[in-house]
Amino acid sequence: MPRIMIKGGVWRNTEDEILKAAVMKYGKNQWSRIASLLHRKSAKQCKARWFEWLDPSIKKTEWTKEEEEKLLHLAKLMPTQWRTIAPIVGRSAAQCLEHYEMLLDKAQMKEDTEDNDPRKLRPGEIDPNPENKPARPDPIDMDEDEIEMLAEARARLANTQGKKAKRKAREKQLEEARRLAALQKRRELRAAGIDVREKRRKKRQVDYNAEIPFEKKPAAGFYDTSSESYKAFQPDFSKLRRQKLDGPTRDEVEERERKRDKDRQKKRKEKDMPGAIMQMNRLRDTDPMIKRSKLVLPAPQVSDAELEEIVKMGYTSENVKASAEEGGNIASQKLLADYSVTPGAGGALRTPRTPANKDAILQEAQNLIALSNVDTPLKGGLNTPLRESGFEGATPKRNVPATPNTLLATPSRTASGTTPRAGESGITPGRTPVRDKLNINPEDNLDLADDGSESSKIHQGEIRAQLLQSLSKLPAPRNDFEIVAPEDTIEEEKVEHETMITDAAEIDERIQREQAAEEAKLLRRRSQAVQRGLPRPSEVNASVVRQSQDITNELIMASNLQAEEQIKKEMLSMLYHDAVNHTATNQISGIRSHNAAKEKYHYEDIAEEEITTARQIIADEVENIKSSAGYSNLSFDAYCTVWDECYKEVLYIPSQARVTRVSMSNRKDRLDFCEKRLESNRQQMTKEAKKANKLEKKLKVLLGGYQARAVAAQKQLAELNEQLEQTNLECKTFEQLRLQELNAIERRKEAMKESLSRQVEREKELQNKYSSLLSQLN
Repeated sequence: MPRIMIKGGVWRNTEDEILKAAVMKYGKNQWSRIASLLHRKSAKQCKARWFEWLDPSIKKTEWTKEEEEKLLHLAKLMPTQWRTIAPIVGRSAAQCLEHYEMLLDKAQMKEDTEDNDPRKLRPGEIDPNPENKPARPDPIDMDEDEIEMLAEARARLANTQGKKAKRKAREKQLEEARRLAALQKRRELRAAGIDVREKRRKKRQVDYNAEIPFEKKPAAGFYDTSSESYKAFQPDFSKLRRQKLDGPTRDEVEERERKRDKDRQKKRKEKDMPGAIMQMNRLRDTDPMIKRSKLVLPAPQVSDAELEEIVKMGYTSENVKASAEEGGNIASQKLLADYSVTPGAGGALRTPRTPANKDAILQEAQNLIALSNVDTPLKGGLNTPLRESGFEGATPKRNVPATPNTLLATPSRTASGTTPRAGESGITPGRTPVRDKLNINPEDNLDLADDGSESSKIHQGEIRAQLLQSLSKLPAPRNDFEIVAPEDTIEEEKVEHETMITDAAEIDERIQREQAAEEAKLLRRRSQAVQRGLPRPSEVNASVVRQSQDITNELIMASNLQAEEQIKKEMLSMLYHDAVNHTATNQISGIRSHNAAKEKYHYEDIAEEEITTARQIIADEVENIKSSAGYSNLSFDAYCTVWDECYKEVLYIPSQARVTRVSMSNRKDRLDFCEKRLESNRQQMTKEAKKANKLEKKLKVLLGGYQARAVAAQKQLAELNEQLEQTNLECKTFEQLRLQELNAIERRKEAMKESLSRQVEREKELQNKYSSLLSQLN
């Protein structure tokens, strides 16, 4: 049974890319030709895929509130006309329909029933609208049909010449071959003696084989032909250079403009130095201009007079409350509540802010659902109740949220509640006033006060009765007062000086300075090798100190040897201490031998003052030795010479792994030292050779193109030099030919004049002879 291919299905990434390239080549009208590149898609599906998903003008971002309001309003005016609504909203028709259904589901509170949604595909079902879904990624192993389709599309899209151009070229070639064959046939027949009659030409038609079209015959006589003399063509090859043809590059233009500005600034500095300095300062001081967007604020509901009234009310209430508290009367204190603007209930109430807005989009979606579920009007009854959302007109209304008015929140001034429109904020009806702690002016049913009905009168009577009942509970007044004269002594008020609070950044900066000073102090107490970052040995050689078996008695040693041994011990303790606490890069941290040696050679921490004193003593001793030895003015060259001589006296013995003097070593030790030095030099040379080889390869990769271009340029330069030499040789040759021709021209002229004179004489003689013969004949 043959395989049946049904076009359609989910779009893949490869098909999307082929469709984009085909639209770029064939345009947005030849969908049948575009669909021929995609074996699994039809022309209608390709067109739907482009206009529903791949078109760059399609917005795939989140829906804004304005777009949702416009969508709902247009859906009410033009129901089910999604092709008309889509360009107005700025989305595709499928996007508008899908988002509209989502808004309806949100209005019906269907967030929890997504699993039972019939619009959602179940496993095994086919998507009826795959054109507006994202593309499926390409598989790693594509089948043969897809590979063949991709190769065919690549070949067809790469053909920029087209079939029509090939057909035209082929027809032109056939026509030329046909003409040449007919011409050859006529020539062969004419050669055979067969006259082939040509077609009779029409009158008033030019025969291009017999006459010259538009011929202008010159008049009889002599003409000046000096204008027809040949002028040698001297082409200007400088205009054919690539720099002239391509024009100046952007870098060259910038460099030229930069040089021109520099020259202009230089001339201005020479002529007007103060003006140039002022311009430079002006350019340096000006801040970059930033284009700021326009700040749009709603008109405030609280005016300046109302703000002043609020401030005065607050001051008055605070003054009255303060005077009541000073009097000490408990009844007065209970009658006066805290009427400050900010409540002092310990954070129980929040700062008044703009009330929350009602969702007008949700209200409008619910209205559309109610209109779509209306029963037949034959049943009668009331119309479907709709909520006011500000969508009554042709365009949705928008109200700017206003600044909250604190005076409107004052008791006896706030309405019980209003129904807001789209974007308009409402007030929660029937809430307890924040500042009405005594319940003097309750807000409930406050709108009845303006009515003249019976219910309003009853309500006012109830309020009056409640007020009288509350006043009856007040305590009886007291008329006994005691007047106490103030004392003459006035207590001096203690003025507490406010301490300045230090900024956290200044505290951090001070802490950093203290830490840096402490680290510098600790660094000064360390060894010079650690301070200067000098290289240190990876392993400490403890054999420089004399062992106990080598010394029979320390008293036998001289004082300088004892001092040298103490210096060596101190040096070992410093080396082990630095190796443990300040490990270098070539040392192993935490090695046991260093810790054990550190315990053996105890390191004593020395104070900074003692170090300074020791340095001063050593410097004084050095000066004394220099003066006594006569080396007070020792030059640097002499110091280097002495250092080199001392360094040459040091010899390293590899077999014993120690350093000794050359005079104390034998010939074998010196040979071992030379072999070790040669081996180390070879290792260093190998290491440097490897490093140089790597650098050479890297530079070869980096500069290989430049080298090839340099070789090509050198070859081209050599060819140009050869051409220049050949041209110079030809130029000199033709110059010599010109001189020889100039000399020969005069001789040729004389010879031609002589021959002309002889010819004239001969013609005269012949004419005379002809005339005499003619007379004899007559």
